[in-house]
Amino acid sequence: MNTLNTSTPIGFVGLGNMGGPMVRHLSKAGFAVHAWARNPAAIESLKDTTLKPADSLQALCQSSQVICLNVTRTEDVESLLFRADGIAEHAKAGTVIVDFSTIDAGRVKAFAPTLKALQIDYLDSPVSGGAAAAQAATLTIMVGGDRAVFERILPLLHTLGKTVRHVGPNGAGQAIKAANQMAMCIQLVGIAEAMNYALEQGADLGITLEVLQSGLAGSKVLDWAGPHMVEGFARPPSIQAHLHAKDVNMVADAARAQGLNLPLLYRTADILRELVENGPVSQDTARVFELVRAHLRG
Repeated sequence: MNTLNTSTPIGFVGLGNMGGPMVRHLSKAGFAVHAWARNPAAIESLKDTTLKPADSLQALCQSSQVICLNVTRTEDVESLLFRADGIAEHAKAGTVIVDFSTIDAGRVKAFAPTLKALQIDYLDSPVSGGAAAAQAATLTIMVGGDRAVFERILPLLHTLGKTVRHVGPNGAGQAIKAANQMAMCIQLVGIAEAMNYALEQGADLGITLEVLQSGLAGSKVLDWAGPHMVEGFARPPSIQAHLHAKDVNMVADAARAQGLNLPLLYRTADILRELVENGPVSQDTARVFELVRAHLRG
């Protein structure tokens, strides 16, 4: 495949809160996008675009030179790729798979050579920024894999993201996304504890937030989560807790398997797991503030 352009047929699997807006941007940019979805409603929600539905994964593979994935779990990606009648079985030689999912870096390292033996290139390309960035086409995209393949598909990536980086071999994209989730969620739990401590001492929560934002403790995480903690949680969630819990627990499991001593990661994973198990199905991760408060006195 030469450098990708709008005449290159693109397949897409995963049309949820992230994938749906991404397909809209590709369609608006003039790309010929084909999609397969287990849920017909996902296709129906994009009927106002130029999206062409595919009846099966086999049909999607036959009509695509680039196949984009944006699904939830490592097991989902592995099934799409390697199950009977899956992508590896039907993708044409020279196909590039661009996997926007956030999954396990170690497993990704095994996917790539298996696919390469079939003359299929695989790029782990997790994204950061959430649904709002997907809708605004301002995602951060970190790509692991062959640099030459990355450079060929840059027009697609620049249609979807503001910050696009090749970060190393296969697995490096997922490793950096894991580091991002670790840093963000560990910081979030620290903010929840700090805000609860100040509140417990009688400080005004709104003023506490203003002062923290003005000093060295200020951060993008504080700017996002702090107002939720001050105002309560009546607004729709901006980032859903179950997704953060999935990512952080996945990284924690992988780190434990490597024998790594990362106590803040492990404690944060436990806290997010408890939050999801005991909170509303749809909730913002900033509600960890309430969980910390519930446990404040043991």
